Amino acid sequence: MEKEKLHPEYDIYIDIAKEDIHLLIYLVEAEAHIMNVRKRQENGYFKIIVPAGLVDEALTLLNSLKNSDIKVEVISIEPHNGII
Repeated sequence: MEKEKLHPEYDIYIDIAKEDIHLLIYLVEAEAHIMNVRKRQENGYFKIIVPAGLVDEALTLLNSLKNSDIKVEVISIEPHNGII
């Protein structure tokens, strides 16, 4: 599926412990231009904005953390709604 044509960006909501967020940000910043880490949302999940063409790479990175001390669970992937 050509996600870029449907929506230019997607929001990935993850469940992550508050104390692990800073480690996630360090890792994401090392992978330049894949994700834009935002903040914990009202629903308690942490929001990451990803360009459509990099959703698979972002999910690979997030899922690779399952084998580390950082416990991350991808909750949902939705078209970006324009709200940061």
